[in-house]
Amino acid sequence: MRKFIFDIRKVNNIDMLQSYNKGDALLIKKFNNTLSTNDIIYIEFPAKDSTQPTTYFFQRLIGLPGDSIELIDKVIYINGMPIEDTITIKHNYHVKSVNAMDSLNLIKHGLTEGTAISEKNDYSFSLTNYYADSLKHLAEIELIELEMEKKGSSDLSCFPYSINYKWNMDNYGKLYIPKKDDVLNLDTLSIVFYKKLIQDHEKNSLQIKGDSIYINDELTKTYTVKRNYYFTLGDNRDNANDSRKWGFLPENFIVGKSIRVIKQTKP
Repeated sequence: MRKFIFDIRKVNNIDMLQSYNKGDALLIKKFNNTLSTNDIIYIEFPAKDSTQPTTYFFQRLIGLPGDSIELIDKVIYINGMPIEDTITIKHNYHVKSVNAMDSLNLIKHGLTEGTAISEKNDYSFSLTNYYADSLKHLAEIELIELEMEKKGSSDLSCFPYSINYKWNMDNYGKLYIPKKDDVLNLDTLSIVFYKKLIQDHEKNSLQIKGDSIYINDELTKTYTVKRNYYFTLGDNRDNANDSRKWGFLPENFIVGKSIRVIKQTKP
């Protein structure tokens, strides 16, 4: 019998800054949830190996089963339509100051998440767009600009970890999110997207021999998906460990949906 429909869980990393601080306590609903884009969900990390302990954290739900997701210069597109960031989304900015900033100056200006990147007063800080705009008016700030990975620049730490897909954290996709009963067409190019789904999440054996793909020892060119999948992002957009890094989130890895904040901590 299902017990404890509601639970309280703490934010345990920086993925959701500026929306939630590490240590914030959120009330989650664990069952009978209707999920929508922009919901905050509590998930089990789906990409751990057998040697790692099970970990849980909060992420923002972006892609639903059957959606196509793309990031172009940090802007999210769902099924070809751009969606607007909430005001709490943070990105990394290159900040150049007139003079070197000591710790007191950094704290004074709220520049607490970042570091120096040169000895010539260059810094990288994670900021909301609103806060970055406010810094431009300070006399001690010489330059502030959004950091951006170029389209076509390949980041092999991004899912699907293939040189055939020149994706990065800022220019990513287009990626289709599988839904239950989808029939996926498989070949040696597309299999990189579905290998973990087929093997780990849906418990099949998978072998690739030359141009041939075998599932459960049977030669095949298709696979029928058994469950729904999702795509999540952290609000600390350039510093989060999210679906851009580990791919599809299976529905059974969603623990619950955030209902409200119970306790807030200071950053």
